[in-house]
Amino acid sequence: MRKFIFEKRKYGFELLMDLHRFENNPNVFFDPKPQTTDFFEIMIFEKASGSIELNGHLIEIADNSFFFISPFQTKSCRVSLNKLKGFHLVFQSDFLSDFFNDTLFTYRLQYFYNTQYPQYLCLKNEDFNIIKIAFNEIITEINNYQNDSTHILRSLLYFSLSKLNRLYSNFYHISPDTQSNTIIYTFKALLEQNIRNLHTVSDYCNLLNVTRHQLNTLAKEHTKHTTKEIINNRLLLEIKTELRYSNKTIAEISDALHFSEPNNLTRFFKTITGTNPTAYRKNYQNDRF
Repeated sequence: MRKFIFEKRKYGFELLMDLHRFENNPNVFFDPKPQTTDFFEIMIFEKASGSIELNGHLIEIADNSFFFISPFQTKSCRVSLNKLKGFHLVFQSDFLSDFFNDTLFTYRLQYFYNTQYPQYLCLKNEDFNIIKIAFNEIITEINNYQNDSTHILRSLLYFSLSKLNRLYSNFYHISPDTQSNTIIYTFKALLEQNIRNLHTVSDYCNLLNVTRHQLNTLAKEHTKHTTKEIINNRLLLEIKTELRYSNKTIAEISDALHFSEPNNLTRFFKTITGTNPTAYRKNYQNDRF
């Protein structure tokens, strides 16, 4: 699988973000083969046709649509370049988290690291235009970089990401709060770091030093899902990714994800999806697009 690495010194100086318009970039391309990145990515389509497969969900592109991709998630794109308009935003978390001294910043945003809701949003024209103005300002600032540009870029990016978080949260009827109890955001971070090894609510309660009731209450307030549902959905995504993009056997996947035996993985998968892992892999390979 192709992996894209963030280019920090693209402009001759270190900048941990980049933004360009699709229509002004002669190098823009969309690869139908699976790919991943080591950075955050938001693909914004003002005018476009085609589809994007993200985390196994095939989503048709609509005008004024946003696709939010977290690092190391897998996507593939089939997008027509004909009359294409939009933006491509990429950044590393350090660009904002170091400045705000907040390592949890990206985990506070509902559209990143989310397996309960699609990492996709379609906006009304008036909301899209607000984001579009900010993005155009970012592009202008990058093209006319000065000593204080980093501060302006951080401000514009922070505004854009926070505004999108409100719009995304309102669209899916979940909490837009990014400044509440940090336990829920730490839980999201720990889940990403440990999902291949730790699968139970007790595991994460022990890491967080909280009770099951405390964590479950926070999870439901923030996502409308229980802690167990969040863990299971994230583990299911990990299994599906292995089934789609690796040649590992079910036994090898079970071992890699620390199931006690392959039958337990199969039982877990079938309980949630209604099909067994082998059938899922075969159907995915036959009906991918």
